[in-house]
Amino acid sequence: MAVRVTSKRLSSIGEGPHWDEECKVLWHVDVFAGDVCRLDVETRETEVVHLSGRAVSLVIPYSSDPDKLVVTVDREIRKLSWKNQSCELLQKVDQDKPDNNFNDGKCDRIGRLWAGTMSFQKIPSAVEPEQGTLYSLESNLSLRKHVEKISISNGMVWNLDHTIMFYIDSLPRKIYAFDFDLTHGTLSNQRTLVDFNVVPAYRECGLPDGMTIDCEGKLWVACYDGGRVVRIDPATAQILRTVKFPAQKITSCCFGGPNYDELYVTSAWVGLSDVEKKNQPQAGAVFKVSELGVKGFPQDRFAG
Repeated sequence: MAVRVTSKRLSSIGEGPHWDEECKVLWHVDVFAGDVCRLDVETRETEVVHLSGRAVSLVIPYSSDPDKLVVTVDREIRKLSWKNQSCELLQKVDQDKPDNNFNDGKCDRIGRLWAGTMSFQKIPSAVEPEQGTLYSLESNLSLRKHVEKISISNGMVWNLDHTIMFYIDSLPRKIYAFDFDLTHGTLSNQRTLVDFNVVPAYRECGLPDGMTIDCEGKLWVACYDGGRVVRIDPATAQILRTVKFPAQKITSCCFGGPNYDELYVTSAWVGLSDVEKKNQPQAGAVFKVSELGVKGFPQDRFAG
């Protein structure tokens, strides 16, 4: 196994990595900078489109047009044209909670977007709990509310046959599982897969953040303030493997590369003390982990 820095740019809070197999680039965002980032992993150079707002939290390509991207800015879901840098509003949520903000999101197998909100704070420990909601957006742009009283809506992924959705609420340090109906886009039977506060092996892992899945059905979870990504067996909730990084605030991960056998991992420097920044000069970089001996899958695109 080899861990390498694959970006020259350091993000304040790098998030939402999405490997684009058509363009051979890694999309991600720099949350508090308001930047949508397009990383060439060969040259390590990053192109950026800046969007006005408090925070940009996710970016996912459209399935129909490689120039079009679905992004979330504050409480809005927008369509971004990369070439002309223009945005179109698709939906706006949490009208009664102006301090809320979208956070992480993914698309399911049929291109439905899932994204959740949280109260807007820059430090996780200061977040007002249970103010967020998990939403889905259909291809016809109809919006649906699914789970309420979420504190920090974060990583989500589906099992291999798309019958279970795994979902993270970072503040209570829990990974949940739901029964998932792909056709109707519904969730049921919520249960806790892992409580990081209870299981001894997870107590040094910080907050569970972004998440992906490999071809063996195992979860890879980024550990914010834990400096690692852990591979979890969802059948037993046991940690199978730990990958450590020279950065404390690991935010998210996805598989990519020509064979989907490389793990791309985002990180942050916001929240580090001056001493910690000096000791972690690579904080905020995108890392590439190779020689893992396991592969992932292409990420689903938005069908809007």
